[in-house]
Amino acid sequence: MLLQRLVGYSEDHVTTPPFHREREFLWRLDLFTDGRETRLTGLREPDGKRRGQYRVAPAVTRTVGVAPQLGADDVQYVFGWGDDTTKPERVAECHRRFADLIRRWAENDPRDAAAARLAGFYRDEAMLARPEGVAAKDGVLIAVDDELAIHRPSLVRFWTAEVTRRKGGTAPRQGLCLVCGQTGQLVNSMPGTVPKRLVPGAGNDAALVSVNASVFGYGLTDDLTHTPICFTCGNAVGSGMTQLLGSRHAINLPGQDSRMVWWVLGAEEPDVLSGFATGPDPDQVNALLKRLWSGDLARAKDTAERIGSDERFCSLTVGGNASRIMVRDWIDLPLPTALLSVARWYRDTLMVTYGLDEPVAFGLWQLVLATGRWEARPGESGRYTELGSKSGRRRDHVQRDLLARALRGLPLPASVLHHVLHRIAADGRIDAPRAALLRLALCDPQEKESRVSAGLDENNTDTAYLYGRVFAHLEKIQRKAHGPDVNATFGDKFRGSAQSNPIPAVMTGTKLAKAWLAKIRRKPETRAAAEALHTTLDALMDKIDSAEPLPGFLPPQRQAQFVLGYHQQRAADSRQARAHQQNTDAETGGSVD
Repeated sequence: MLLQRLVGYSEDHVTTPPFHREREFLWRLDLFTDGRETRLTGLREPDGKRRGQYRVAPAVTRTVGVAPQLGADDVQYVFGWGDDTTKPERVAECHRRFADLIRRWAENDPRDAAAARLAGFYRDEAMLARPEGVAAKDGVLIAVDDELAIHRPSLVRFWTAEVTRRKGGTAPRQGLCLVCGQTGQLVNSMPGTVPKRLVPGAGNDAALVSVNASVFGYGLTDDLTHTPICFTCGNAVGSGMTQLLGSRHAINLPGQDSRMVWWVLGAEEPDVLSGFATGPDPDQVNALLKRLWSGDLARAKDTAERIGSDERFCSLTVGGNASRIMVRDWIDLPLPTALLSVARWYRDTLMVTYGLDEPVAFGLWQLVLATGRWEARPGESGRYTELGSKSGRRRDHVQRDLLARALRGLPLPASVLHHVLHRIAADGRIDAPRAALLRLALCDPQEKESRVSAGLDENNTDTAYLYGRVFAHLEKIQRKAHGPDVNATFGDKFRGSAQSNPIPAVMTGTKLAKAWLAKIRRKPETRAAAEALHTTLDALMDKIDSAEPLPGFLPPQRQAQFVLGYHQQRAADSRQARAHQQNTDAETGGSVD
């Protein structure tokens, strides 16, 4: 089904000629038929970075063998120039085969002046002087009289026949294609590859279906004998996957081991998924959540799965190994089913923040970023290490884990919860994205209602959650007593250990709170605040006394409850402080008038 979906996408969206794909070129060779001097010019961008021009050019799968492309290829093929990564004998063979391919193109269409001029260059002329900084695998475009050779119609025709000859073998096979179900000439190996820049982990341009050694094939065959694919479908698979992985719907965060792309069949693209990776639009998320809470999405899912639906959601996640593509996940679901999973994802990632009154949903990028190391900066706000940084200490599969939760409705692996808790304890950093990750790990994706609140839950009697609230309240009392001028706060000293066992830290904090409250009471203007803080602390401690006792060491799920209680209590206090300040400002403004 995956190959059929890729072929269908290619038929509807891909317009490139057969056996072509986009490649990067750093050099251009110009030949002329009017006597002008042959020249070689660089195509690198002037910003100093090693970037060239991208062009759609002839391309065919090549792994370990010598296989020239027509009209544009690497330096080692076009000029026979190697470097310290190549073997001279192999480079010479690459150049010889490339020149022979040009000669056969010219002989196939003697009326094409560009082909004749290029064949003459390789037959009669001495090679150019080698410029500085040329690498063996740099791409080279070839132009004749200022027209790129790859645009010549005769080249496209000859190249199509050449690929059919190469990939069909010495004895072309006819048979039933497993993709399209039609009888036609079958390939011995896939004719197209996907650029390695689109496949994380790939060392070379990679193929989705590859049997280039007998050890990989069924019955020790070294071709696609047992995987019958016709040339049309073989080309469409490669070109469709290349266009998809390079589209705006592709998600590949730096440092992650996979790239995901999604597309929709039989329906318009859902807006709510367009900003899924970066930052979701709040209005679109709210509209989707309304459909979730009204039951509309659940009804649509049941209808689509019971009766069938032409509106399909497809998602492909791939990684690379040398020159092979590994399919890490493949999703083909009715669109309402996928939207229901995404709606529950947004529902379960809603989390209160310290600066806003309402919970917010987070994009994939924000959540993956929050799994990295927090860099504290004295005297200024800190930040998370950049995505892709080796010092970030992120799991390279966390993107895949989160996508499986969002699109398939699978629970988050326990490894994600453990990792986030470890980073919180190590960094001393608790914020809304990390709290959202913990909530996502605690919520069952199949439940109709979240069992974990996005904001402060006064009815939550989980003892670990209550201890988190008490810890946050003790910090609030200390701040009220001493202000910001404290070298090491109560939280700085005890938050890391309290996450795994909060009882000793809270017992110490309640003793210290007596002195803090006494200091607050000394000032007449804060005496009422001291009484309110004391009352709240007593009420929270009474709830703990009535709750189930904690074990000596909290398991990960209970540690997550402690962190959520702490974060949500602080967010509620922040919201209450903003409301109080707004009321004070309004009263002051009214008295002045």
